[in-house]
Amino acid sequence: MHEILLTFKNTHHALRVEKYLKSIRQRVKMIPTPFEIFSECGFSLVVYLDEESHDEMKKDEKIDYVESYLILKQGDRNTGYEKI
Repeated sequence: MHEILLTFKNTHHALRVEKYLKSIRQRVKMIPTPFEIFSECGFSLVVYLDEESHDEMKKDEKIDYVESYLILKQGDRNTGYEKI
């Protein structure tokens, strides 16, 4: 299971995608966009996916995001972000 960070064009898109993901019972959490990542929107979503689910999510037209990043971890601590 991977933690994937999604960035958006604006808050409206972030809220709409959060609502949609929750409606399909996807585990999701809205967070402030990390300062290491440039984004037009101040909010990002963290979704918890395996690789197959991430590939399926990319094809879903209702999930309109700008960029996706793998959250790099060491133990329980975030150590960085890798664009995917």
